[in-house]
Formats: sequence, structure tokens, C-alpha cells
Amino acid sequence: MRAFWAILSKDLVVEGRARDLLPAMAVLVLLLLAMAGAAGLRAEGAAATLWIAVAVAAATGLARSFHQETEQEQLHGLRLAAVDPAVIYLAKAAANFVIVAAVEIIAVGGLMIFFDIAIPPRPTALAVGLLGAAALVALGTLLGAMLAAARMREALLPVLLLPLSAPAVMAASGATARIFASTGGPVAAEIRLLAACTVLFVAAAMLVFEYVVED
Repeated sequence: MRAFWAILSKDLVVEGRARDLLPAMAVLVLLLLAMAGAAGLRAEGAAATLWIAVAVAAATGLARSFHQETEQEQLHGLRLAAVDPAVIYLAKAAANFVIVAAVEIIAVGGLMIFFDIAIPPRPTALAVGLLGAAALVALGTLLGAMLAAARMREALLPVLLLPLSAPAVMAASGATARIFASTGGPVAAEIRLLAACTVLFVAAAMLVFEYVVED
């Protein structure tokens, strides 16, 4: 657990000092929402627009999540210190989750402005938001590590993340649309699907992450 908290705090401190990743992701997600609103997209498509914008912004940010580790060979140092690869993955994913969750909050605020939508204060909305972000981060962190040494990782990661995370994005979009609707039905099925996607992505990442960092 000490290694987990050390890596997590390091990533958050570095981002807090640099202040370049979160603002860039926030500007991107707001720009996408503003363009969709200016294009005359109706409120019925607001939920899908929200999650597509969050997924694109997350992919852009997650592509840089292992930049410091590869440029300064920090992964090699962590491996020499006998840190469990699963701990490295979980710590990186936790730091990425904090950033993506912050971007998601900004996106919700932008959605309320550009689409003139009132977000109902429901516990299910919080659950969908957290699980949707967790699913994107769980898969995106693994893909970010796999593409860390690639020259075009900023372009490749969205190409891989968006199709692979489609079930989670569709479930989150469907649940969000029901939450926005005044007569929306239950979203328990979508929440279960989001939880299953998150568990699946985390389990797969923990199985293969050791081979990813060794390569």
C-alpha cells in the first residue's frame, strides 16, 4: 500500500504543479460540447454528446499518463524496486480517475450551459458518472501503458479506446438519458453493465500489465 500511495500522490502532485493536462482536457470537452450545442443538437442527444466528449477528452489525457515514466525511465526504477506491476497500474488508474472525474464535473457544467439542461440530483446520476469514468480509466490506463513508447500515442489511443469502451459509453449514455428525462425509467441494468465493464477491464489489466511494463 505504501507504493500505491507514493505513486498516486506523485502523479497528483506533478499534475498540480504542471497544470497542463487537466486544463487541456477541460478545454477540449467544453469545446466539443459548445460545438454540439451550436450545431443545434437537441436535448435528446445531450447524454450521448456528454459521454462522447468525456471519452475523447479522457483518451487525449490518458495518452500522456505514462509520459514521465517512459521519458525518465521511472518504470524501470519501479521494477528494480520490486514494486508489483498491479500496484503500479492501480495507482496510475486512481490518479487518472481523479483527473477524468474532474473533467466529467466540468463537462456536466458545460452541458447545463450549452444545452440548457437541469441535472436532477439523484444518487443514480452519481453512480453512473463514477462508474462511467472508472470504466474509461480502467481501460485507458492499460492502453496508455501499451502505447507509452509509441510516437503517435495521442492519435492511437483514442482510436483504440473509443471502440473498445463502446459498451460502457453506450450504457452510460443510455442511463444518463433516462436520468435527464422527467419520466425516465430505472437504470439498474446500465449500472450493472458499467460495473461489469469496470471489473473486466481492471482484471484484464492486472493480468497483462506485468508483460506491458517489461516490454
